[in-house]
Amino acid sequence: MQDIVRSWWSRSLVGVAVVVVLYVGRRKIMKLRKKRRQRKEWDSVGHNVVLLHQFQRGKFCPNLGPFALKVETFLRLAGIEYKVDTDSPFGPKGKCPWVTLNGEDLGDSEFILERLVSEFDVNLDSHLDPQKAAALEAVRVLADEHLFWCVITWRYWLDGCKTFLKSQSFSPFLRCAFPLFMKKGMKERARHHGIGKHSPEEIFHMCKKACRTLSLVLGEAPFFGGERPSTADCAIFGQLAQLKWNAPGSPYEGLVTGVCPNLSEYCDRMKDKIYPDWNLLLKPE
Repeated sequence: MQDIVRSWWSRSLVGVAVVVVLYVGRRKIMKLRKKRRQRKEWDSVGHNVVLLHQFQRGKFCPNLGPFALKVETFLRLAGIEYKVDTDSPFGPKGKCPWVTLNGEDLGDSEFILERLVSEFDVNLDSHLDPQKAAALEAVRVLADEHLFWCVITWRYWLDGCKTFLKSQSFSPFLRCAFPLFMKKGMKERARHHGIGKHSPEEIFHMCKKACRTLSLVLGEAPFFGGERPSTADCAIFGQLAQLKWNAPGSPYEGLVTGVCPNLSEYCDRMKDKIYPDWNLLLKPE
């Protein structure tokens, strides 16, 4: 009897192992097929057409990611033809956005912009003297590296995505799952960065200080680049847009709309100048 039981268990285990192997193999084959299909689609957009891989559109702003909005704004200002893919938002460096250009995948917004400048021989900063260009680069870093961390730490951890979700058209499943995954992950990232060791009040103070600095730099000028937008404007707009449109009804939105109203007016000018189709790009419920 024991031999029969052992034999039955052995056959069962072998059967389970075969099923697992077949399942895993099938998943890998499907993944490879999908990857080939995607690559074929990405490479078919046309020569010198940029394929911008980014997050899906939001209710009030074309993108929930400041760096994706930064790259799309640059593409529009530079007059570079592009298409958008939202099926694969994370690229070779595990970051969003990334682009495919003539069969080559490029990651990180700053490296993408540098490559686009050289590839298409565009210069959005020709009206700036070297000193002004250097100063704007410092302002760009303030927005991309400091303001960014203040906003996402509040958005995904301190606020637990509650305000942010009001600005997005996620599926019911994603609306439930998103906060669970993002809150824990953001807490860990923020603590590793250092900003997460501050209190919510201190982080808000830091964000307020950054906005006031940007407000003073902008002054009464229409754009940070002066009479017309520069490369730095693409980055600064991408970050400020998150406060203006993706933090509805929050104190963080108030930093732009109330504390520093010239930043709100700046966002509107950028939107009107670069995104005449803004409302068409939005994704309502």
